[in-house]
Amino acid sequence: MTLLIKNGLVIDPANKINEKLDILVENKKIKKIAKNIDTKAEKIIDAKNLVVTPGLIDMHVHFREPGREDKETLETGSLAALAGGITSVVTMPNTTPVVDNQSVVEFIIKRTKELDLINIFPTGCISKNQHGEMLAEMWEMKNSGVVGVTDDGVDIQNEGLLLRAMEYAKTHNILFMSHCEIDNLKEDGAMHEGWVSTQLGLPGIPEETEDLAVFKNILLAQKTGVRLHLFHNSTKKSIDFIREAKQKGLKNITAEVTPHHFACTDEECLGFNTNAKINPPLRTEEHRQAIIKGLKDDTIDCISTDHAPHTVPEKISPFVDAPMGSIGLETCFGVMNTYLVEKKHMTLEHCLEKMTINPAKIIGIERGDLSLGTTADISIFDQNKEWIVDPKDNFSKGKNCVFNGKKLKGKALYTIVNGQVKFKK
Repeated sequence: MTLLIKNGLVIDPANKINEKLDILVENKKIKKIAKNIDTKAEKIIDAKNLVVTPGLIDMHVHFREPGREDKETLETGSLAALAGGITSVVTMPNTTPVVDNQSVVEFIIKRTKELDLINIFPTGCISKNQHGEMLAEMWEMKNSGVVGVTDDGVDIQNEGLLLRAMEYAKTHNILFMSHCEIDNLKEDGAMHEGWVSTQLGLPGIPEETEDLAVFKNILLAQKTGVRLHLFHNSTKKSIDFIREAKQKGLKNITAEVTPHHFACTDEECLGFNTNAKINPPLRTEEHRQAIIKGLKDDTIDCISTDHAPHTVPEKISPFVDAPMGSIGLETCFGVMNTYLVEKKHMTLEHCLEKMTINPAKIIGIERGDLSLGTTADISIFDQNKEWIVDPKDNFSKGKNCVFNGKKLKGKALYTIVNGQVKFKK
């Protein structure tokens, strides 16, 4: 199949492209990028007044399958990703059963091929059953196709096991991805500890819960030399620790933040809004501004959604009982464009770097750019499209979005995976 995308503003941070060009796709590969390509094609997309980018890559999603298909499946999660212009995702291993052995890894990879929707790259657990007591089969899972290991959803509290896990991952060149929190400080906290939690009478989670864990992970990564990726950073001190580590020349450390942490504060929890109950919690304006600063100065490498679908009955529980998490695949581009680009914090090209080539490099996949001869994963956005987030429109089974009811600017119109149009608005 030949596909010709014409008249679009092509932004490819990896190749420093930011101009109006055409793109020709043949046999699933990018054949030519130039002005005014004149050739016959089986399908032509007129991208006039639209932005054409490499397919977005989300390094942090929860698709719940196997085991909790009532919350999300690999299929519904993939459809939600396509609607957000996301062509590749990295799935977390806290499924039921957890991904701590080859069999579950191979199931996910097999199911991904059957669906033929997006590229799904699974991760495996660091510890057996995510109990933080015994190392999982990391080497075997890497051979089966995982792109990294993590106990995301919980954190390893045993520093001795954490050190041994990092040493093992370093030995086998496995990406080590850390969810950072200290359980003894978090206790039964339900939201960020501060004035809003006091107003609501809710138990708070001190920011030091994350700060200490991030600092601990950086120290052990410095000792072992493991490739460490720090998930969903949300505090000022966490960002400062990462910045300091990078300034000291620690090139084995990368980090991400989520759209909801740079767009929202803990005030979203007012009215006991459980869609704003997230882990790590939404924090104060001071922390939000620190996250934006970290994005601007490249302390933070990636923007990832931490897409976390839950059922409606779970989320309408009392605030202290409701599970933590918000969906984010379908709103990711709109939130980035609305809260970073429109507010002049960053250019669109700079933001896209953190959603395309940077995550591709971290997980070691040949995606995230529009180089000639590469697989054609391409997204086309209307950067000026204004829309209201409505849970009824979600492709995801999850309706628990912190942005429900908010106006965003920027939406995916086409998503192309392996040279095929998989989504059209």
